[in-house]
Amino acid sequence: MAQRIDVSLKSLFRHEGDGIIRRLLFGGKVTEHLATEQPLVSNRRADAVVRIEDGSLHHVELQSDNEAGFGLRMLEYYVYFVRALQQHIFQTVLFLGRDPLKLETGYTSPSMNFEFRIVNVRELDAGPLMASDDWADNALAILAKGDREKALDVAVSRLRAMKSEDRDWASATLVLLSGILGIAKTVGERIKEAGMIDVMENEFLAPLILKQIELGEQKGLSRGRQEGMQDLLHQLLTEKFGPLPAWAAQRLQAATAEDLHAWAKRVLHGATLEDTLR
Repeated sequence: MAQRIDVSLKSLFRHEGDGIIRRLLFGGKVTEHLATEQPLVSNRRADAVVRIEDGSLHHVELQSDNEAGFGLRMLEYYVYFVRALQQHIFQTVLFLGRDPLKLETGYTSPSMNFEFRIVNVRELDAGPLMASDDWADNALAILAKGDREKALDVAVSRLRAMKSEDRDWASATLVLLSGILGIAKTVGERIKEAGMIDVMENEFLAPLILKQIELGEQKGLSRGRQEGMQDLLHQLLTEKFGPLPAWAAQRLQAATAEDLHAWAKRVLHGATLEDTLR
């Protein structure tokens, strides 16, 4: 079964890069990442909101399934960000799903016609993505048109060449993407055989989270990495307990490194969400 990617894979584009898919999604080189969480009633967090070189704003959503009512959700995002940022924002969806693309491309009513752009990764050529220097391109190449085994070989090779502090989150994104294809266990074993971490020790990727937290504490835990760990822990909690209530999402957002470390240890054994985040 394909794993949910709407939260965990945001790290693909949060780290530096200027590759093919980034340019396709954002329209230029990113100069600033903006806050994505919506407050109060909706309690939604967009996958990426950035400003590029020409000053324009771009909102990107990663989507792995044909969600009913998706057009209305994108409209809600648009209204919120235009109101908050006082500027038009371009919207693009990167569709990663195994099933044929059937997502709505907008929202239409008797009084309005709202549209956004969808990029289907399955329609992209894997060759240029494999040749790119951007890890996001390398990882997404396994979903694109082309030789999947070759794309996986390239991705594992690129992982091996990474600095150890980057290899863990990158390995997690590759396993999550491979889960869409139903080959997460195989890819996890390939990564382990290549002398890297065993990201498949359990289905919730908890060992990876613990390792990331420990690395972050040793290196001062930059804000970017802490946000990545918050996103991954959000994914684990959602998989176990279902959609998180507002109070839990707010606790994650305000968490310290020590909090994240403690909660990650409890996530596999906590009987309730309250017990896990105590």
